[in-house]
Amino acid sequence: MQKSFETSYSILIVSSSEQLVTFIKKVLPKGRFNRIEVAHSASQAKRELVESAYDIVLVSSPLPDEMGVDFAMDVNERYTSSVLLAVPGEVEGEVTSRVIDYGVITIPKPLTPKSLDNSVRIVLAFREKFKKAAKKVTTLEDKMEEIRIVNRAKLILVEKEGMSEDEAHRYIGKSAMDRSLTRRQVSEEILAKFT
Repeated sequence: MQKSFETSYSILIVSSSEQLVTFIKKVLPKGRFNRIEVAHSASQAKRELVESAYDIVLVSSPLPDEMGVDFAMDVNERYTSSVLLAVPGEVEGEVTSRVIDYGVITIPKPLTPKSLDNSVRIVLAFREKFKKAAKKVTTLEDKMEEIRIVNRAKLILVEKEGMSEDEAHRYIGKSAMDRSLTRRQVSEEILAKFT
């Protein structure tokens, strides 16, 4: 079953070979990338990364100004981009053992359409999982903040209005329902009034 996609991604291809860049552009999953940029050296890619964020940075080692391995690890450490590092097949094992703990994914060269397509699709699938997890964390953080605000408002009602904790809880809930507000909004009003 083929999954349909609504999200578009961006990719920075870092390669000194125009032929490889053309190959990569042809193989990238159709309709998945709204922005494809190219840098021909690590230094050019660094400037590009300062100016723009990318979902994926695909580095083809070696680069004219460095091997690309340290650059790939640095990108993965400093930016939110996922990094794919294409390295000559004969050194892939050695390079993989060096970069894997940094979260850099290696692909052996020469690249095949299948290996490139699979690697890109795996990276995109993991990015989506991370986005969902981050969204859940944000939602939980928001809920925890709401609980803190409501609890502070209840404490103020207990201290300043002489209510019991249950009465303060019911007061906030009833006020929110009667006024079509959230419990947080009512609690924020209470905090503003008494502090």
